[in-house]
Amino acid sequence: MKKNVFFILFAILSIASYGQYRWEVSAGATFSKLNLDNVETTGGAGFFVNAGYGYVLGVRARTSIVFSVDLLQRTSKIDEGKVFSVGDQTFGSNSKVDIKTLQIGFTPKFRYLTGEGKDRFRGFVNVGPSFRVNTKFEVGEVELKGDAYEKLIVGGVYGAGFSQMIGEMFDIMAEVGVMNDFVDNINNIDSKFFDIYARVGIRFRIYDSRR
Repeated sequence: MKKNVFFILFAILSIASYGQYRWEVSAGATFSKLNLDNVETTGGAGFFVNAGYGYVLGVRARTSIVFSVDLLQRTSKIDEGKVFSVGDQTFGSNSKVDIKTLQIGFTPKFRYLTGEGKDRFRGFVNVGPSFRVNTKFEVGEVELKGDAYEKLIVGGVYGAGFSQMIGEMFDIMAEVGVMNDFVDNINNIDSKFFDIYARVGIRFRIYDSRR
């Protein structure tokens, strides 16, 4: 029994000793499309700003858990000539109608990195859930009332990219991916966003005993 306890403690300490704490900041473009029930829409361009804290695990530093805070603008358009109703408000005209929302969110992600721990160039993939809050929701430059749209949006994030080591403590990183919503954005209407994003950023390692 004592040997088993000692072995477990040794394993935990060994894994922790290879861990590295990392901060990262990235930003870029987001191309969103709001899928509405019975109304044709087109995509629109917005922005994405991300600040994250990651903990690298494993002897070869191939896996990590990243906790990110996001600021995200998502835009889409109702096609010309279409009519769209939210509660007692009706939108639609001879021109396209803009749909826009600004969201703040939290995204815990699992990241897998290719290569070895000390390689200067490494690829990676991300996957994880996202939890976002709609701070406001606009249709045709009219801000919807708070009871017309969902406050909490749950979705998923799936990305792939690479990082290039610069010096001993910094990485330049680039990533592309997709995001999708699991719940509706507008109450009582099938209204889920699907996004394609591309962003670049910088990662700072707290220390570099192993990469």
